[in-house]
Amino acid sequence: MSRRKRNAFGFLAIIILLLVMLWHSGGRSNFDEVSHAETQVGIKLESKFIDTGDVKLHVVFAGPKDGEPVIMLHGFPEFWYMWRHHIAALAKEGYRVAAPDMRGYNRSDKPSKRDDYRFSDYARDITGLMDVEGWDQANIISHDIGARVSWSLVFDSSERVKRAVIFSVGHPMAFETTTEKSDVSWYRTFFNMPLLPEFLSRAGGLSLIAKNMTESSREGTFTDEELNIYKMAWDRDHAFDSMLGAYRNFDDKIMTMPDDGRPEMPVLFIYGLDDKFISRDVAERSKTYLGAENVKILPNLSHWILAEDPQMTATEILNFLEQSQP
Repeated sequence: MSRRKRNAFGFLAIIILLLVMLWHSGGRSNFDEVSHAETQVGIKLESKFIDTGDVKLHVVFAGPKDGEPVIMLHGFPEFWYMWRHHIAALAKEGYRVAAPDMRGYNRSDKPSKRDDYRFSDYARDITGLMDVEGWDQANIISHDIGARVSWSLVFDSSERVKRAVIFSVGHPMAFETTTEKSDVSWYRTFFNMPLLPEFLSRAGGLSLIAKNMTESSREGTFTDEELNIYKMAWDRDHAFDSMLGAYRNFDDKIMTMPDDGRPEMPVLFIYGLDDKFISRDVAERSKTYLGAENVKILPNLSHWILAEDPQMTATEILNFLEQSQP
């Protein structure tokens, strides 16, 4: 074998070794974010694993066990921890709050097949959680990918949803009819690529995702400590790989959408005007299906509205739950 060929094979072997090392990096996080959150918000949190039938979900509970159920669904790339201030606010008002890590995230199960991350799968996990807890109905609070899951619940499992408060991601029909492009389509295309998003994110020590959060939010929203907690969650059991599952099944359809798009239960949609991922046009068009009184477009807040103003958003949630009592 010539020297040139030996050098080429040697270089290729080094590249393969680096890729293998990169691919198998991570998964070593043992940080206890539940205890940390308890210290931050000053209430007792219960960390449990719930077998929903298909997967085991890690779920954080708070509030009296006989309180009205509220389930909080996080977005990408966050996990249950994003809700810690809202959990405390609702629990103190007597609600029984459950904040799961959705499948593929943080401590929850991470199925290996691409088709295991359809929105119908995420939604079935939530009704499975309700079955285990003995809840015929629950209020659903959600953001981002969790919002898309809640739209599935609102229409495909309407009998299980008492009320819903949905942040950032507007009505599905509003997305279908909008003529304005947003960064969501770019992300969907990128995250749908095989292997590349995982490699690029790991090559940057997961800092690329954290940087995107800071650059697309109000200055000072995410502290270095908080971003490190997110990075540890993304690193746990190679979670970042499975977190991309929803983007790789984004065309999973809602099955029972009525022609007029109107939900059977009260739904409040809240949108930050500085959202760089979802266009204002989607928020405006959502009024057609929810009623203008149930769509709030708030200035000086971004896609990360819940982290930017947890007190205000918790108050909005509580007011809607209380005002919507039958």
